[in-house]
Amino acid sequence: MRLLILFFFVTVFSAGAQAQQAPLRIMMIFAHPDEGEVYTGGTAALYTQMGHQVKFMSLTNGDKGHWVEKPEVLAKRRYQEAMNSKKILNLADYEVLNYHDQGLKNTPESRGKVIKSIEAFKPDVVFTFYPAQGGHTDNMTAGYIVRDAAKDLKMEKMPVFLYIRDFHTHNFSYIPDFAFSIDKVWETKLAACGAHKTQVEEAIPHGMGILDEVRKDPAKQKQLIYNNTYAYSKVFPSYIYALEKWNGKKAMPEVKYAEGFEIAEFGRQVTEEELVKLVPMLNTSLVVPATKD
Repeated sequence: MRLLILFFFVTVFSAGAQAQQAPLRIMMIFAHPDEGEVYTGGTAALYTQMGHQVKFMSLTNGDKGHWVEKPEVLAKRRYQEAMNSKKILNLADYEVLNYHDQGLKNTPESRGKVIKSIEAFKPDVVFTFYPAQGGHTDNMTAGYIVRDAAKDLKMEKMPVFLYIRDFHTHNFSYIPDFAFSIDKVWETKLAACGAHKTQVEEAIPHGMGILDEVRKDPAKQKQLIYNNTYAYSKVFPSYIYALEKWNGKKAMPEVKYAEGFEIAEFGRQVTEEELVKLVPMLNTSLVVPATKD
């Protein structure tokens, strides 16, 4: 009898462990190479460290925004930077479409490419920009493209769509549905963001008027990468409620870096219990199971 009970326990435990270890498929869809890193780099790193498959998809090639490089040269450089970041984050794929920077349009063609990519990768979760006024035009367009494309997806199981709030839209009220610490993968996120040298070592310091001093001083270069990445990773006041809900108030003072997201109104809708399975970084002990009538 004892052996039977032990066998039952081991069998159930093993089945549960296998269920927990089944790899998730995650997509981040954004407008320019480097945005997956600055907005979701910590999240991607946490997923891949857990053994899950993550794909980045940039809808433009990022061929503008540099004061000296020709668009075709810049696009090639930014593609290579994306591939370097792919290695750092251990991504399954990093797809870069050839639409021009600052020219992204919500068209049947662009939606068709997104549909094709989503259907081929079969993600459980898709992260994309929240389409709202006040954000970067390409970023907002990316959000609209994904939202409209979702209506025509032909999949056995629809993904759960999660919104990324564009940095420029933090000027108005926004409380994410969940947020979590990315402290333990902070250095990985920094490295992935730092891989985009055309941005953090060239375009950004040039725009700030400090290009020469940054080039001469590796310490200032490192600080600039940190500052630029931190701007997208700090514990925003709007994150407090979500961080406390999922991590507890006692853990809050220890959180230095965080990422937060919102469940989109389209796609598959989930309970908090289901959400924890799709976003395993969340603290499952704080989820209250839904009561049955």
